[in-house]
Amino acid sequence: MTNRMLMLSAFALIAAATTAGAQANGGPPPGRGGRGGPGGRCAVTADSLTDIQKGQVRSLNQAFTKAHAMQLDSLRAIMEAARTAREAGKSQDEVRAIMESGRPINEALAPDRKAVSEEIAKLLTPAQIAAGCIPPLPGMAGGRGGRGGPPPGPPSAG
Repeated sequence: MTNRMLMLSAFALIAAATTAGAQANGGPPPGRGGRGGPGGRCAVTADSLTDIQKGQVRSLNQAFTKAHAMQLDSLRAIMEAARTAREAGKSQDEVRAIMESGRPINEALAPDRKAVSEEIAKLLTPAQIAAGCIPPLPGMAGGRGGRGGPPPGPPSAG
């Protein structure tokens, strides 16, 4: 079960990195040719993020990505090695062993991801959080709420 979660986390990281790259380069406008920007599912509701909120979220994500570029690049390389091994017909155990090498990196990034998540939650209104308009977190595909899981609770006091 732990290995499966690691594999899913690693795949999520790659997807998020691709998404972050697309957002940094403009990406498709919300509602056209994709899920749109942060909180894509609520992009056309009254609870959608304002342009100011989107800019703030983008800044937080970019700062995280810049601060952790080496770790994120290492995780991408590990994912690529696992994909190559899988395509070459390696056993599931061999692919899993490759994926497992990214665990320490993911664990090291977890506190900073959580901090960014809390900062993003502080930018949102309670209605946006309840509607699932949670922007993707750095290194995680879909974030939490908007595309895969319940919305977070209110930000912690500390």
